[in-house]
Amino acid sequence: MIKPKSCMLAVPSQPRDIENPDLFLERLHATGAFQLLSGHLEEETLYLEINYEGEIYSAEIFPSDFTLPELYRCQHQFPDVDAEAVQAAQFGLIVEMEFGPNPLTSYHLQLKLISTLLPDVLAVLDASSEKILSGRWVILAAQSTVPPAPRYLFTAQAVSGEEDCVWLHTHGLNRCGHPELEVLNSNKETYQTHYSTLETLAYRLLEEDTTPEYKEPFFLAYVAQGIPLVITLVDWEEAVSCYPPDMLGGKNDREEGHNEDTCAIFVYPNKESYEERNYSSLAVYDELLKDNPIYMISTSETKRMKALAAERLQYLYQAFPDKKNHLLVKIGLPMDKEHQTDSNDKEHIWFEIKDIQGDRITAQLTQEPYYIKGLHEGHTATYTPDQITDWLIFTPERRLTPDDVYLLTT
Repeated sequence: MIKPKSCMLAVPSQPRDIENPDLFLERLHATGAFQLLSGHLEEETLYLEINYEGEIYSAEIFPSDFTLPELYRCQHQFPDVDAEAVQAAQFGLIVEMEFGPNPLTSYHLQLKLISTLLPDVLAVLDASSEKILSGRWVILAAQSTVPPAPRYLFTAQAVSGEEDCVWLHTHGLNRCGHPELEVLNSNKETYQTHYSTLETLAYRLLEEDTTPEYKEPFFLAYVAQGIPLVITLVDWEEAVSCYPPDMLGGKNDREEGHNEDTCAIFVYPNKESYEERNYSSLAVYDELLKDNPIYMISTSETKRMKALAAERLQYLYQAFPDKKNHLLVKIGLPMDKEHQTDSNDKEHIWFEIKDIQGDRITAQLTQEPYYIKGLHEGHTATYTPDQITDWLIFTPERRLTPDDVYLLTT
């Protein structure tokens, strides 16, 4: 497949902020976020070559008028004044670049580039994933040494009509070098579990160097004890031929979009079905999927989450003195030896914070561990920052994660 450029439109706080390309070049040369190798202006487009973490990227920057798309998903909360300003805005700055071999690193660079060009950016419309991002989140993410969560790279949409049929599909994976994913002929009772399967597969693909060949088996998870969920990808043209052409997401829905670099998710329920290449709808697992199978978080994502939690730990400490807040921390503790593997030796479990002295946290276990026999719900102990892999702040108004602290920067 031809990997398209990642396209974002940055909405400035003031329209005049996008009128001075010389100022952009000054900011790009001065930044420490990446190395600008070259930059030149042709007509209204600024062409850049950037060195970031050993990879060379090309980017194109140009102003554009726009109207706020109705179907884009608003990924973040906006203060009323920001939301009104975004809706009233008529001009923005397009930032296009082709992703390198690591999609998450490339995405992080694009945010750093936008933040450098517009230090007071109001919002960012990620056209590739059809998301609207808070400018405050973008600035905070750009300043971080830790990339954003993989979920920002794509959007999974559920489209329904008057009938029971639901069509699930992604936007954003193409720029990462993978086909978009679909689940066809889902319904309003089962689409949420199908959505989880699609989303989990997208996460897995983003960690893979290549996409599995069409019709080849790909193990995704265990849906029950000893029962594997083995999926396979089928090109959209073959996939829609299995259904009526006028079905939602069927052949007649493909004239104006979703007709290239996209594939549908099917399954092989057993070895014989794979050997015969006799794939089945994901619906054959509906009874098992409704029991909420556990989709494991990868080791690399666990490390990313821990790094972000550590980088923003001061927000947790600052929230503790307010007794209206309820604080939780996830602690990584060694599993019993019989459960440890070369790639995973810790169980990550939630504790409620009872006290903080200095940087040491006293907390009470809120759940029964799966892989630590001698530890039980209600156990209280003191832990150090290096043991924390995630945290949550429950205020009277909202739930905050390390990713959401942009809401505290007002």
